[in-house]
Parts: sequence; C-alpha cells; structure tokens
Amino acid sequence: MADRRERFENVMAMAKDVAAADPLGLSTMVRLIAAPLQARAMASAAYQPLHKARSAFDLSDFIGLSSVTPEGLSADSLIRRSIPGRYRLRLGRDPILSVPWKRPCLANAVANIGHARRLGQWRARSNHKVELLLPFGLGLVHGGNHSLAAGIANAEGTVIAQDVTDLSPLYEHLRYDGMSVVRTHDGFRLWEPIEEEFGILFEIGRLMVEQGVRYDVQVVAEDEDEGSAEGENFPICYRVSFDGKDTGYSLSSSGATRALLQAGVESGSAEARSVILDGKAFTYRHREGRQVRVELEHYGRRPLVNDLKHVNHMPRSGDD
Repeated sequence: MADRRERFENVMAMAKDVAAADPLGLSTMVRLIAAPLQARAMASAAYQPLHKARSAFDLSDFIGLSSVTPEGLSADSLIRRSIPGRYRLRLGRDPILSVPWKRPCLANAVANIGHARRLGQWRARSNHKVELLLPFGLGLVHGGNHSLAAGIANAEGTVIAQDVTDLSPLYEHLRYDGMSVVRTHDGFRLWEPIEEEFGILFEIGRLMVEQGVRYDVQVVAEDEDEGSAEGENFPICYRVSFDGKDTGYSLSSSGATRALLQAGVESGSAEARSVILDGKAFTYRHREGRQVRVELEHYGRRPLVNDLKHVNHMPRSGDD
C-alpha cells in the first residue's frame, strides 16, 4: 500500500509543476491520469467471464455516504447539481467512464458502430446519459454504456452532458492523502477509494480550484442541439467579437495564444486565463492600425482562422 501513496505523491508533484508552468495544462493532466481508469472500465466485459464485468461508476465512488462536516452534513447535501451551463464531451478525447457490462452487447457495438460499419459512424442517441463532474471534468455514464464504449474506442462523435455536478464545495471538508479520503475537521479516515485515480483526480481538481481554472470541456451554445456536432472532430476555437460586434469568425487555440502575446498578455497568467476561459476583453491593434476591443467566446463554431489579422469582416448595422 505504500506504493499507492508514493504514486499519489509523484503524480501531485508533477501536477504542481504543470500548474506552475501553466494551470491550463491541468486539463491534460486529468486526461493523462484518467486514461488507464477509462481503459479498465471499458475493457472489463472483454477481460472477464460472462456476467462478471464490473458495475458502472456513480457519484458515491467520489463522495461516499458519510457525514463530512462538524454539523453532520453529508457530501451529497453540499455539492451543487445541475449547475448552469451545457457541455459537450468529445469521445476519445474527454475522460468518460463508460462501463459496458454485457460482453455480447459490447461485441455487437464494437463490430457494427463506426466509420464504414453496418450501423455507420457513432451518433448521439436519447439513451446516452452522461453526468459531468467539475472542476476536473470526469464524465460518469448513466445510460448507453455499450455504444458509448465503441464511440470512445473509435474516437468518434460527441455527447452533451445531461447533468453537471460541481464538487468544489467538498474541498473545504475532504482531502485524499494517497490512501484514504480524510475528513478535514477531525482527521477521520472515511473510506479508501477502490480506484486510486478517483482520489488523485479529486486532488488535481483542488489544484484547479486554487488556480482558477476548470477542465477544458467544450461549452455548448444554447441554440445547439444534441446532434449538431455529430461526427465532427472539430478543433478548440473561440468566437471573435470586435468592439462588441460579432465578426462571424472563430480563432484557433494557437491563434488565441498568439493574439494574447501580441497584446502583451503572458501565456499562463491570470489575465490570459480570464480571457481564454471567461471571455474577458483585451485590446488589439488591427491591421488598419486602429485599436479594437477583442472578446473571445469559448468554442464558437465558425469559419476557423489562425490569426486575428485574417479576421477582416466587420458586421455592418442592419446586416442579416
């Protein structure tokens, strides 16, 4: 068991190094640590005899059932469920814990779902239900495990989280020490996570809260429906507004970084994070030489460019 604590300490040392260099890198750290957990979950039905696959994960794997405050409140009563915001998870990129439990159903999905397969490329369906845990961005599957596993393995498609749960209020009351989840106010060891990645991800989430970032899951516009991005492997991009007017363009992630550097905003700084994550405006000298106030809206889906100098259309009043 000492190896488990050592692994935790090693991971957290690396996570702190990443946060010191650029806190946005913690999202990549989440994907790095969640990958083996996701693989074990998806492949359980393949490795185990019939009817012996593990059961699906749920929120209790993170928060347990015990009281966590001096007043006796449970973790469940503290967390914020169904918080505002819609998020689209990309299969094969974002950490989604799909746990298929029937080998024949998994075999059917793997054989028939995918590009050029009998059932075609993976598409979101009404039975695909995913709960997103913030701040560290893990997706728990509550419906459609078998087809989701095929989509994840093929890295095809996207799914909108049906529920969003913010675990941030728990950081005041709980911590993971590499072995157990510990109650902060009295040091009582509540439980030992079966999967060590749960505890590690929880503590990476604490770093995210401290650094003012969250997992870089895609924000979904209110007018987008479940199927509007089916089959796309679209890049991270940012809808561009000049002086409060939508230009009709999106800027690539690298283009956004370059624009900030040109505006004198240091990559990885608090100001850069506020622009990239929260849409804070910054000032940019356009190619005509005039100053414009630029706002970047996370993940707008528009014609994609790599530099602000290529954004040349300014909407006229009255344009449709």
